[in-house]
Amino acid sequence: MASNRSVVRAQEPVTYTCALCDSEDGVRWYCNDCQDNLCDRCKEAHSRGKKTKNDEVVLIGEATRQGDKPVPEVCKLHPGKLCDVYCCDCDILMCLMCFSQTHKQHNWKHFEDEFQIKKRNLQEHMTAISARIAHFKNETSKHGNKTFKGNIDIMRKDVNTQRAMMKSEIDSIADAVLAELSSLEKEDAIMHQNDGQESEKKVRELTSLLEKAEKTDTTSTFEMERSLRTTLPLYDVNVKIVLPKLPSFVTGSIDRVLLTKMLGELHHGNQYEKTDIDSKHVQRLSKFTVTQQNKMFGICPVDDRHAWLSINKYQGLVLVNKEGVAIKTVNLDFCPYRIAMVGTTDILITSNPRSTFVYKLSLHNKEVTTFADIRPHKTYDISINEKGEVFVSTASPDVVVLNQSGTIVRKVTCGMNGLNITCLSAGDIAVSDSFNVSIITDSSGTTKYKWSGELNNGQKLGRRNLCKMSRDKYDRLFVPDYTNNQVYVLPRDSTQATCLLDQKHGVIGPTAVAVDTCGNVWIGCNDGTVHVIGL
Repeated sequence: MASNRSVVRAQEPVTYTCALCDSEDGVRWYCNDCQDNLCDRCKEAHSRGKKTKNDEVVLIGEATRQGDKPVPEVCKLHPGKLCDVYCCDCDILMCLMCFSQTHKQHNWKHFEDEFQIKKRNLQEHMTAISARIAHFKNETSKHGNKTFKGNIDIMRKDVNTQRAMMKSEIDSIADAVLAELSSLEKEDAIMHQNDGQESEKKVRELTSLLEKAEKTDTTSTFEMERSLRTTLPLYDVNVKIVLPKLPSFVTGSIDRVLLTKMLGELHHGNQYEKTDIDSKHVQRLSKFTVTQQNKMFGICPVDDRHAWLSINKYQGLVLVNKEGVAIKTVNLDFCPYRIAMVGTTDILITSNPRSTFVYKLSLHNKEVTTFADIRPHKTYDISINEKGEVFVSTASPDVVVLNQSGTIVRKVTCGMNGLNITCLSAGDIAVSDSFNVSIITDSSGTTKYKWSGELNNGQKLGRRNLCKMSRDKYDRLFVPDYTNNQVYVLPRDSTQATCLLDQKHGVIGPTAVAVDTCGNVWIGCNDGTVHVIGL
């Protein structure tokens, strides 16, 4: 605490004298240009003077400098008093009146003494800031942005070169087919012309014979009859003319996997570590309800802003953006159930009620064809692996595997009545019924592990109703639970799941999930509501 002597020293008034009139009353102003203190009256005169009217006159507390001595501020509580005392305990400047009223028992210093200390500290802080600026500049240069950008530019050039080469090759193949068609067309025209000329010649000859026969008199009848008997067989109309078989063009199927291998693939490590799932940090990016207001059966993201939706009792598919605006609709003559994208050009569809067919929708012309018939099985869910193979769950232990032409190539036994299916990387598939999820190795049909409701907080779920699941690029499985209003996240090679949602997200009755290209999770619900969740 301050001693009595210190308090007496602090209470000694600090006064300023007007440089023009030597008055000590109302000296609150300072001219930065003249370096003079001014009272209220002289400040007005100073502002009207011919040579001084444009000078910068400020309150003494805001003075740029006053010799080499710092100028304290004027107290806001006690006008006319300067804040020339520093309270060490409260770390504030104050006037003598403030000090005597509320800080009398505190440690204090004169303004000038503390000012020098604060000035040194400020200089140290500035030095530290400069050092940290240099550090972060060095860290930025270590990342080699220019080098990285240059590398990206080189790869971009290579991609465009490869694309041009593939386009050129495709154009060459197409031009060869078109040239062959032109050649066939020319040959047919020549053949048609030759056949026409031959027919016209025979018409002329037969016409001539007919005219001669009509002019035959009685004496030459026997001779003409004999001549026609030997000539007419030369014009036999019963001879079957074999026409050339019409050519046909069998269109090839677009093999996206093969095209990707031909173009080339980008290989890189993950630039950023994957985010751990924590429902407290998960945020809802958007929420909307489709006009049909019915259960979501399937969600198929196109990119990080758009997704196709299949909706209960709706004969069609809807393309929406993240705000719920319908961008495009495709009408169908059946109600779609589960959907899966084939590249960016086609969608494979199962139907509701269940049938033995898998349908294929071509987006460029909106034509629907039968992709496969897997009878005696009936289709349920559908997923496509990295090789382009199509996996169809059948609500039985058998999963049917199709190639890109729709031909059944094998069956995988999943050990349960598989309802929902999602292809993982490295040849694994995830299959679930209403209660459990099994991770199965496709090549052998071996169940690697099974999830039966265990959570990483030590709890185990009771009643549950698992619906359409999906995975992200890290092979984390997102499993919606209709009964518990929850989406579980099952890491790869783990038998314990994390809860994605908490009550603040307000997700009720989730029936389908899908993960887009940016890792955002689209959750479709029983009432037609869709939540887009950012991790």
